[in-house]
Amino acid sequence: MTDTREGKVSVGVLACNKCGAPMYPDMEKGGFHCAYCGEFFSFALTDADFTPGMTFRHQPLQEIDGYLKLGHVAIMDKKALQPPPSVEWHMRRTRLVDKIREYDEAALNAINDKTYIDMNCPHCGKKLTPRLTDNIFTCPHCGQKFGDFGHLSTGDFDEALIVGRKYNFDGKCLPFNIKPSEARQAISALGRQNRNDFLDDDIEARAETELIAAYVPVQLADFRWKYEVSSDRGTFWFYQECLNWAWVCTLMFDWYLLDELAPWDYGKISIMKPAYLEGNVRLFASQNIGEWQAAIPNYVLQSKIPYWLRSGLGIWQCKLLQASHDLRKHKFAFLLLPIYFLDCKREAGENDRQIRVMVNGQTGKAAALILSPRERDIIRTAEPIKPYVFTKGGERTILSPPMPVKYVKSPFLHEKIRL
Repeated sequence: MTDTREGKVSVGVLACNKCGAPMYPDMEKGGFHCAYCGEFFSFALTDADFTPGMTFRHQPLQEIDGYLKLGHVAIMDKKALQPPPSVEWHMRRTRLVDKIREYDEAALNAINDKTYIDMNCPHCGKKLTPRLTDNIFTCPHCGQKFGDFGHLSTGDFDEALIVGRKYNFDGKCLPFNIKPSEARQAISALGRQNRNDFLDDDIEARAETELIAAYVPVQLADFRWKYEVSSDRGTFWFYQECLNWAWVCTLMFDWYLLDELAPWDYGKISIMKPAYLEGNVRLFASQNIGEWQAAIPNYVLQSKIPYWLRSGLGIWQCKLLQASHDLRKHKFAFLLLPIYFLDCKREAGENDRQIRVMVNGQTGKAAALILSPRERDIIRTAEPIKPYVFTKGGERTILSPPMPVKYVKSPFLHEKIRL
């Protein structure tokens, strides 16, 4: 949609050259696909096509004479483990739109642009009123798809719709595999399973009108750690690792909740083409978040380790004493993860509970976070409604169970123990 000041609109039709049916963008295949006759043609080339391919840098766990060599997690933190500063952290976890306004008001204005244009469908002739910020829109009468001719022909995208600096916008992504209707079904299932936790917040009703798709920037790494724990079953060390962990690169989204959406299937990585995304989509560039970036792994572990110890080892009470982490970053491993989300429900009063919901746009796994300044955070999850088949032989998120260990001898050799 161009040159609106003169009332002119340049529209391109997404019609199959072979059979005339509407063609659908397929981010994974990198082009438009006709569901009727199978015709396919590729997206236009953009700068993202020249993004270096990712190189996974896994380091196998070494075993020597029956002992585990854990030198990579040998350097312990010298100071006591600290949780996030409560006041500042809670302020950062307030409503997403407030953070966008503070960080990139121009992008917020573009996202909230409600300007519509009047035109007749070039295919069936009936009246259409698409939004100016829609890249691709569908005629509700005949199903034909249209878009801004400049965007469709060149692959360019309106920079104002990217929250943050465009040069920090990642060139790789995981394509959406779950439709908005399926994401709403996942949220409904989550609501039914946890009705008592959500109280008067009808997340199913909100999903019908407030659900938004987004791409969240992350960096992939192999994340491994060793912790000393004081528990109801004694004091001991344990070792654990997460391969292909998504290290979030923005403070726009709650990283605790995002971490609950794993696993991700990285065998489906493709080139990001924002010009061909349909619907109401939010695009976020990586942020320079300074000290918070380095602290995220520790904060995530402090939140999740008690749950892992309870489910894996039957430990109900524990205190984390000492820790060591090892983050092995993969090469050229910045990419965008697809999610659907409901923002926090804003209530009057600073002490009200807020509920944030996310759905993995690839697998359909749903998670909700219940926030309260005075109470402990509550996280609830629901597995995908329909099973997701991971890429055979491809990279994916893998989390090991916690393994109790005891140091035996140099160099860094540990034995597995039973509690």
